[in-house]
Amino acid sequence: MVQVGNGMADARWLVAPHEGMRAFLRLMAEAAEALGGRVVAEPFQGRFGFFIDAGGRAHAVHGAALGLNGDAAARLAGDKDYAAKVLGHAGVPVPEHVIVLAGRDAAPGLAWAREESGFPLWVKPNGGHGGAGVVRVADVEALAAAMKPLRAGGGHVLLQSHVPGREFRVMVLGGRVVLAYERVGAAGGPGNLSAGGAVRDGTPGPEAEALAVRAVEALGLRWGGVDVIAGAAGPVVLEVNAAPGLDGYAASAPERWVRAREAMREALAVLAG
Repeated sequence: MVQVGNGMADARWLVAPHEGMRAFLRLMAEAAEALGGRVVAEPFQGRFGFFIDAGGRAHAVHGAALGLNGDAAARLAGDKDYAAKVLGHAGVPVPEHVIVLAGRDAAPGLAWAREESGFPLWVKPNGGHGGAGVVRVADVEALAAAMKPLRAGGGHVLLQSHVPGREFRVMVLGGRVVLAYERVGAAGGPGNLSAGGAVRDGTPGPEAEALAVRAVEALGLRWGGVDVIAGAAGPVVLEVNAAPGLDGYAASAPERWVRAREAMREALAVLAG
């Protein structure tokens, strides 16, 4: 019997991650083993489980959320509009944007795009992740079409100005960068790996990495994946993910799996305290 705590007295129904499970879980299991711990997860979809550290303490994990961030900070980061406002007030450069609220008239957003922002620009679900529903549009007609399914689903929609440059993901843990790489969008799409983007080795440079650290700290996070555009006018933070996945990066090449596993090991070491 494995004592998992908080009501999970018998974890025999939980299983060790295996080849058929998400890469994130298998990556975490390898990192946990290096720390003298282990990972167990529910056997059906592997969406939640526990990191059991070397001292036998259990830390709940859900999706890519490791429990390193407080609930309020994670929720703030997950709201793209509010997060951008907080970052802007903290002096972190972010793209210009407007929010089109669910059930409200979209005309002001369309007018902003046409008269102030210009094109191209990005249409995003305000609470989305992984690149789902993110579309780059080139004119008002394409903008209205991209907004339609998001608004039909009852969600708030973010309209974000396009910032030219190269996109990087910078992983920040406890005030320092533990991993960085370039993300290349497919056919003008977002750089998210789950949306068809590709990985290119390289970092955005010291200025952009320092900005990523500031962004994570401004949102009250300990662990975050920061999407940074490195352009001619200087780095700009697109958004901050409080539960960054490492699946796509790790699975793209054996040497990247090793780097991702080391970043995960460092994150679990902080979690274990």
